[in-house]
Amino acid sequence: MANEQFNNVKEYIVYKVINRDRNLELLKNIPYVNYLDLAIVFYQLLPETVNEEEKQAILITNKQLMLWEVGVSEIMNAASKNTQRIMGLKIRGILSTIAKYLGDINMFEISKEEELEIPLYVVSNKISYYGAAVLLYKDFLKALAAKFKSDIYIIPCSVHEIIVLKSIKGYQIDTSELRDMIVHVNQHNLPEDQILSSNLYYYSRDTNVLSFAD
Repeated sequence: MANEQFNNVKEYIVYKVINRDRNLELLKNIPYVNYLDLAIVFYQLLPETVNEEEKQAILITNKQLMLWEVGVSEIMNAASKNTQRIMGLKIRGILSTIAKYLGDINMFEISKEEELEIPLYVVSNKISYYGAAVLLYKDFLKALAAKFKSDIYIIPCSVHEIIVLKSIKGYQIDTSELRDMIVHVNQHNLPEDQILSSNLYYYSRDTNVLSFAD
């Protein structure tokens, strides 16, 4: 009966990423997977909202796993299949993102040209809600690095989105300055519950690994 209940809902299980150290109390009561300085946590979408823009979901707890008689690996496998399919992917140039926010049509037109030269992109899911989880999408970073023909820096804007910065050969990026910017934004521009990380991440094409930037 328990596994039957799980089978009935497993196609609606998805994941999100949150800051691990800032959510220690929450993590005592829910299943999660460690990932860098983050925690991958899981929630069940209500079936009737899966195809809606405003999706409704229930956070999965340790008690729920006991009732279903499944382990963390099983819900991670389910979420890995579902999240990318259901939540999708959205990539926007940073200038067009700013132009849209400001409602500036002229700036939006200019941004189309400038973004051909400025390798900086805002990445989230289709609803821009807990979209930083795109970091976990299968082969996403690998495909993006192949398109850029370079390694990638990842700036964790919030739990909702990340910024992807192309590593330009021969140009040394000041990683300490980027980290200072991340810390400043976290301290002054984000609600506590939206802070994802104070670290800068680096994806290597050679190793296919995401790690902390040097």
